Amino acid sequence: MKKILEVTEVELAVLESFPPQLRIDASGTVPTGGWSNPRLVPYIYIQPPPDGIFDFDFVADPPEGIATQVISPIDAIYVWKDFPEKFRGVRIHASQNAKTALLEAGEPEPELPDRQPNRFTLSGCDDSTHIVFFPQVFMPLGASETPPDSQLEYDGAEGHLVFRGNDISQEQSILGLIVSVILQPNADAGGLDFALILPPVNLGDEAQQEFETIGVKIRSRGRVVDPAGAELTYEVLKLKGVAEDIPIL
Repeated sequence: MKKILEVTEVELAVLESFPPQLRIDASGTVPTGGWSNPRLVPYIYIQPPPDGIFDFDFVADPPEGIATQVISPIDAIYVWKDFPEKFRGVRIHASQNAKTALLEAGEPEPELPDRQPNRFTLSGCDDSTHIVFFPQVFMPLGASETPPDSQLEYDGAEGHLVFRGNDISQEQSILGLIVSVILQPNADAGGLDFALILPPVNLGDEAQQEFETIGVKIRSRGRVVDPAGAELTYEVLKLKGVAEDIPIL
């Protein structure tokens, strides 16, 4: 079993029974099709949490074979018999976020820190490749130009290249976010693409977090006399990265 990708909604209801029972309905998403047996797994406490908020993991079984590569919805229900007297709410955890629901209406909902990075800086282990990726480009206040959705700066053996907006392809997958660009167009001599894999990074209450990932150079053969054989070859780059939330002025 694994945690689902993201929790989208949590609802609580006290059932008309004796003793009272609590029903927890949770909805979320998984990175591919084919996930099964969704369920909420309660945390085991030595002592009840002092704030009355009880934690659950939202998990399911990932597919074992080929699955559709599309983010899909998923739901789970948990019926809690004899829930504690000092119960106030639940916090449901997924791999990318956590969502809280309170039993008493009108109270503010305490959320776990969910600070997301707006800049990724990466370097190859041999220090020959440097990448800076902005999920969203920020323009000075008052600028009339509509900013592109994202920007990627690539500095490597192919030169210093800057990609913006539609020049960048982004796709969520079970590996994380795959960000790809064309380093060299596919001419007769063959083309060269680059794919960067970014794992989900929650900064919590920190301004930055370090991580490790990979990039893949994908080279096509171009026009050849004998078309038999693999049309693509791959070069994997190990990358060390820093995810940051930089202030916007």
